[in-house]
Amino acid sequence: MSATVYVGLGSNEGDREAHLVAALSAMSCIDAVAVLGCSSLYDSAPVGPAQPRFLNAVVALECELSPQRLLCILQRIEQDLGRRRLQHWGPRTIDLDILLWDEEERSVVADANLQVPHLELHKRRFALEPLSELAPWARHPVLGVTVRELLAKLAPQDVRKREALCWPDVGARFPVHEL
Repeated sequence: MSATVYVGLGSNEGDREAHLVAALSAMSCIDAVAVLGCSSLYDSAPVGPAQPRFLNAVVALECELSPQRLLCILQRIEQDLGRRRLQHWGPRTIDLDILLWDEEERSVVADANLQVPHLELHKRRFALEPLSELAPWARHPVLGVTVRELLAKLAPQDVRKREALCWPDVGARFPVHEL
């Protein structure tokens, strides 16, 4: 069964936009996954220890994999793109997080390795701003409110939309050969 999945991307090391584009390209090559669209880019202050600012985006995927299988593949992409897990909430070349799984049977996942919806989603403007571009009507399955409503309730945070150099336009569709 196919589901729409929203994945958050973040980078704060090196060429941040190039890391996001490389991750998008890698996701477009996953069997049983199709990239449906992407948000704008957002520059944001880091959460956690002092470190460089992040560049964030959200990608919508059509996915026929289980949440756990997709997570495994996303973690492999992170590794392939140079992510090293040295410090909790520390700097990283790429961070890929499953934010929402829009399928009734799997909208909530709670196991040792994966929590869907993402446990901090409702607190993070850097995830909600780009997610609201793609799915403002998507409902948080635990809190019972839409992404737009979550965003409206959130206190201001240091998050700004940023011009893209090579990141695709909002909502663009991506056949594998075009990335």
